[in-house]
Amino acid sequence: MAERLGAVGVPGSRAEVARYFAAVRPHLRATPAALECLRFLRGFGRSPRERATTRLVMNGAIGLLPGWARAELGVRRPAVIRLGVDRPIARGISRTLVWVCGPSEIQRAVRRRVAAA
Repeated sequence: MAERLGAVGVPGSRAEVARYFAAVRPHLRATPAALECLRFLRGFGRSPRERATTRLVMNGAIGLLPGWARAELGVRRPAVIRLGVDRPIARGISRTLVWVCGPSEIQRAVRRRVAAA
């Protein structure tokens, strides 16, 4: 998909992705800026409802990170919660937002490029 959208040099298999991350992993760190960004995003929203919704979506997104990345960021949520609660809730919220708001301009552009390829 990435190549169809114009990317070059992207990994072509799961094994290639694993090799890439193994190569760069020693250089990746949770910097103070990254930790501050995480705190900001997990607390984002003007109202308690917005903050709760943002937190649910962020929990789902963070759950997609590899274990070492979650550990670096200090996020400790059991697998049963990440997979059975966070991910389905985040998926439901995301689908609801797309249903309510419609696809973004980026999604429309991607669909046009894929259809043209």
